Amino acid sequence: MEALYRTFEFPAPVAIEGCPCCISTRGTDVLLTTPLRQITGQSLWRYVSGVFLTIGDQPDFRYLLPRILEASVYDPGNAHDPEIVLGKLALADWRSWELDQQRALESFVDAWFEKALENDLAEADEGYIGMSAESVLFGAARAAMPLRRWLFRLSAPDAAPVLADMQQRFSGDMSPFWEFAREGLKEMSTILSQERA
Repeated sequence: MEALYRTFEFPAPVAIEGCPCCISTRGTDVLLTTPLRQITGQSLWRYVSGVFLTIGDQPDFRYLLPRILEASVYDPGNAHDPEIVLGKLALADWRSWELDQQRALESFVDAWFEKALENDLAEADEGYIGMSAESVLFGAARAAMPLRRWLFRLSAPDAAPVLADMQQRFSGDMSPFWEFAREGLKEMSTILSQERA
């Protein structure tokens, strides 16, 4: 998290532009007047929903990105799901950004996936398997990140319950939103249908 904040240390934008009829309902004034690390997930909610669609552009998105990601990981009840948040990276054309920024994002998603997998495995110990790891995978796929390393991680013995659950759901109970990340779904099918990464 700290590496992400350092890499994306930009000054607060003067304004967040947007569609005149939408900008007044998005609460952008709070995003510009509150210290970055104190912005709540709830305050970011409406911005994240509309960024690159009706409000916002790359400068404000990059400035807010570390806090958006932090809220998504540590305050998920007041933030958007990984598939929404990471999907915004594609709209931001993040592969055109500086290499250190791309690498910082990939490293962050590595850690996020591991945390999500740990959460799913902890729930598996209680008789229920969550879908946090799948959610991060789907978000990464929407951002056009190659999934291979995370799929390989699912092949590790300690991840077996999560992999087995995903394989069981693969034929018909996976998130329907995978349709919007077809390349990622192809990668997923390798491990989920053939049981190998």
